[in-house]
Amino acid sequence: MQSQTMKRKMKNVDKLVDWFLYSPIYKDGAYIACYSAGRKGPIYPEITAYAISLNCILHKRQKEDKFLERAEICANYMMTITENGAVPCFADNLFYTFDTGIFISGMLDLYAINKKESYLRETEKSLQWLYLNQTGSEVDGRKFAAVDKVPAKKEWHHIPSVHLAKLAIPLLKASVYLDNPEYEKTAFELLEQYKRFQLNEGNFQCNDENPITMTHPHCYATEAFLYAYHHSKREEYLQVAKKAADWLGKTQNDDGSFYTKYPVEKTASRQFNMVKTTDATAQATRVWKLLGVNEQGIEKAYKYLESEIKDNGLRLYKPASLRSKLSWQREVYSWPTFFYLHSLILPFGQIEYCEELF
Repeated sequence: MQSQTMKRKMKNVDKLVDWFLYSPIYKDGAYIACYSAGRKGPIYPEITAYAISLNCILHKRQKEDKFLERAEICANYMMTITENGAVPCFADNLFYTFDTGIFISGMLDLYAINKKESYLRETEKSLQWLYLNQTGSEVDGRKFAAVDKVPAKKEWHHIPSVHLAKLAIPLLKASVYLDNPEYEKTAFELLEQYKRFQLNEGNFQCNDENPITMTHPHCYATEAFLYAYHHSKREEYLQVAKKAADWLGKTQNDDGSFYTKYPVEKTASRQFNMVKTTDATAQATRVWKLLGVNEQGIEKAYKYLESEIKDNGLRLYKPASLRSKLSWQREVYSWPTFFYLHSLILPFGQIEYCEELF
């Protein structure tokens, strides 16, 4: 990477780590969605599970016990709120398979360090719940439901969408740590299901019902194929990830950002693309760094992300107009900042670091 990027890395990492450990984003053993001077968002179990993995990564990098201690605190909190292994979302009182998968992944990352058998037992409970939430048949292909109960007013994350490809990561980890090839088989079947959503340009269509590409789920699917390549060395998975990464490179805005979503049909109006987002922007930099591509795009993305820092954390959305209903939603958010911090400490072009993807 260019020296300018390396200087930026050294400048920002320490501030981001302090924010991760000591800012209001952490509360009572868990992480919240967002905060501002006037309000704090709810505790977010999915993000608390991400924090387990990020703490494990920082512990490996910096060899400091404070990260391992925080990871264990978060893991213990998560074990108190799961029901039969399932992870709830407090905003809508639903149980999400994606969030449960992120929890499994985090617990296995932590087990890899401290070897506590209780974490393996908790993982097995969550895996059992995941399999109970499969639909379909062996003939037609079994799919994971997105939630335990689809609400009347459903959104993309309530139905099977490409973000569920990322369940391959905890399944592949489980196949190793629990020595069970069935989990690997399920992961490969899952990837085959969602590979068909990749379009000719490389972008993933969100799901069968929505002819759009959402950059955040697109990046989740890309991460799944990258991790699967790391695990299996199957060239087909690497090619899927490269194609998805190329689409990100061609789609990136001039200021380094990404919009939240894009029409599949190029004839759709520009009004469709009105909100920029930091989560997918940070995720794109991780993908590019792991593949060792698009240094210029990484540099542009980092500059955009720096412009969105507030109180050492990232804001999530940036509307095109101050009149937008999103113009007031400028709180500091947890998950895009987690992705950004991880991106900054990733080496360029060392694909073996795919093992850290969370």
